[in-house]
Amino acid sequence: MEQGTAGAVGFREVDPDGNPVRSEAPADREEGYGGGSALTVNPFIAALWLLAAALIGGGAWVFLNANSMVGPSAGGMPTSFLVFTFAPYAIFAGLAALVCLLFWHAVQWQRRRR
Repeated sequence: MEQGTAGAVGFREVDPDGNPVRSEAPADREEGYGGGSALTVNPFIAALWLLAAALIGGGAWVFLNANSMVGPSAGGMPTSFLVFTFAPYAIFAGLAALVCLLFWHAVQWQRRRR
């Protein structure tokens, strides 16, 4: 029993980061492996950058507008008191996220330079 060729399958080798590696194939099979110059952005990292900016900016906005938040209350705990209470924690969480994101980018930069 004779088996056919497996040329139709098309396996490719990849490097540790998952990028296709150019094989030692003849020049007639030019498919442009890894030649994309498109900027690939991790959407989770982009969302974390936006969240860090919102936490820092929102907490700073609360502190800068604290005088305008004071007013009469209709009983219970006023919302302005809760917002003013959580503002320092929001700024701290935003700064912590900022430091973690900078560390993550530094690790990714070091990995690409190797």
